[in-house]
Amino acid sequence: MSDSSLIAKAEKMKTYSNAIWLDTIKNMQTWLETNLKGALAQQESTGSTVLTVFVVYDLPGRDCHALASNGELLANDSDWARYKSEYIDVIEEKLKYYKSQPVVLIVEPDSLANLVTNLDSTPACRDSEKYYLDGHAYLIQKFGVLKHVAMYLDIGHAFWLGWDDNREKAAKVYSKVISSGSPGQVRGFTDNVANYTPWEDPTLSRGPDTEWNPCPDEKRYLEAMHKDFKSAGIKSVYFVCDTSRNGKKVDRKHPGEWCNQTGVGVGARPQASPISSMDYLDAFYWIKPLGESDGTSDTSAARYDGYCGHDTAMKPAPEAGQWFQKHFEQGIKNANPPL
Repeated sequence: MSDSSLIAKAEKMKTYSNAIWLDTIKNMQTWLETNLKGALAQQESTGSTVLTVFVVYDLPGRDCHALASNGELLANDSDWARYKSEYIDVIEEKLKYYKSQPVVLIVEPDSLANLVTNLDSTPACRDSEKYYLDGHAYLIQKFGVLKHVAMYLDIGHAFWLGWDDNREKAAKVYSKVISSGSPGQVRGFTDNVANYTPWEDPTLSRGPDTEWNPCPDEKRYLEAMHKDFKSAGIKSVYFVCDTSRNGKKVDRKHPGEWCNQTGVGVGARPQASPISSMDYLDAFYWIKPLGESDGTSDTSAARYDGYCGHDTAMKPAPEAGQWFQKHFEQGIKNANPPL
């Protein structure tokens, strides 16, 4: 990167925290304790509380409705056993050891939202359903009893579950899942993870352009979800919104486009309690690291997903999770508010 103004913006990015993705067993082994140990050392040296945010993301049959981000564990009993013993149990052990510092867990993005909308249309999601439900019950029972850990279950985004019937079904699914993890407790929910939907978009309303979605931005989506989840009897309903890539309305032709969207811009900076009128919004946070690809544009690749070949997807793009410099540079250039 040779542009001095972009270099300055990239330097500012370093001053904000990002979630740490534990998206394989190996990455969990590499990054979990290293970051917990570093946070503890920082906490002890400064005398200030240091929060660490991890994304738990390795369910068997992960991302059942997409191809670009399929995981290492398959939807079968042997990999389900590995998920428990080699992944969740190890995370639990480390969290119990580092118990003097706060930890947030963003739990299994896209999984439960897929159960809300894609069971009928996608055989892979039907194959994964048991493991998604059992996996959540298991991890809530494990992590939800740890007093220094706050968990947020993923609820997709406004243009996934925003419609009335989807939200109604979601309330039932999430209520059942939380109950299955008793006595473990869930703090709340996270939205817009790795997505581009703006926090507010006054240009959109319920109509043909939004396929009659009454929640065409994340603010209206969370307002509706808070009401629906409370009505469903869910006791703790707080939200963390991913604002890492939603600062600028992207070029997508349909709001359901999700892969490496052109026009991307960093959104609101990580901040606790950012909206005074929404006391149930715990934070804006950068969950998806800007610059990590959503999926490859190589049509011959095993993990190629057609969405990554759409007109509004930036190309050429590397595999999901790999560094995508061009996307990163556009994101910091278009940051809103500016870096």
